[in-house]
Amino acid sequence: MHLFPPLVTGTVIAVIGFSLVPSAAGLVAGHEPAGSGGRGLALAAGTVLLAVLVERLAPPALARFSVLLAMAAGTAAALPLGLFDGSGVADARLVTAPDPTVFGAPTFVVPAIAAMLVVQLVNMVESVGDTLAVGQIVGRGDDAPTVVRALRADGAATVLSGALASFPIVTFGQSVGLVSVTRVKSRHVVALSGALMVVLAFVPVLGAAVAAVPGPVLGGVSLVMFGTVGAVGLRILARADLTEPRNLLTVALAFALGMIPVGAPDFYAPLPSHLRTVLDSGIAVTGIVAFLLNLLFHHTGAARHPKETAR
Repeated sequence: MHLFPPLVTGTVIAVIGFSLVPSAAGLVAGHEPAGSGGRGLALAAGTVLLAVLVERLAPPALARFSVLLAMAAGTAAALPLGLFDGSGVADARLVTAPDPTVFGAPTFVVPAIAAMLVVQLVNMVESVGDTLAVGQIVGRGDDAPTVVRALRADGAATVLSGALASFPIVTFGQSVGLVSVTRVKSRHVVALSGALMVVLAFVPVLGAAVAAVPGPVLGGVSLVMFGTVGAVGLRILARADLTEPRNLLTVALAFALGMIPVGAPDFYAPLPSHLRTVLDSGIAVTGIVAFLLNLLFHHTGAARHPKETAR
């Protein structure tokens, strides 16, 4: 915990949120048919506006569903606009099962393993930050034992998912924003959501129905979610002493270097592929830079600031 103070976790979570904003914009722009007259953009704007209005004007019990209501209304509005495509639902299978052999026999490539270890360390930073953020929102669980259990759960789930030919498991920063917006804090809701995700994995037709949500609608909602994640990161970052020049330098460099892949995706193209695996991820770069600078400035004896030494 002392190696991942708010200075590190807040910076990482903020970059997670803000670096995902372009992908939300891509969901809108990528589903804007030629000659559509900006219907996709109007639908995305309407979705965001509805979420804001429900949050502002609806009773508290209904305001919790602002994001869900905006998605439902946006999807309904997409039908007459010709922006809804449900063909994937008809083509999807009803039931399926994971195939652990789909990618063939495993191979072990040292550069790829090294890069994955670095990425997993960054995932741990994100998991620590997300766990602390949720703990602060719900008023409990922002302590070391809870963080340890969260990391163990991530590790165990990653082993299981890898054995089933799936991706590594990492905490979902957008859920932090969703908890903050909806103010639904029940663990039963989270457990039920997990059960529904398992069902979606075995029933592709349901997954296809979720995937049929129009890009502009999903993009509009994602703007709200990703922006909220960034704001949660800033809130955590506010607990650090940013009047301290070294802390400010840490945040500045972590943000600047982490946003390079977002604004210039080909910036690291001349470098070897195993380096690009890490550097092309703005989140990974942010986590590494924030962690190392915090280590340099606050955990090396000769380099410690006088105030840190006194403590």
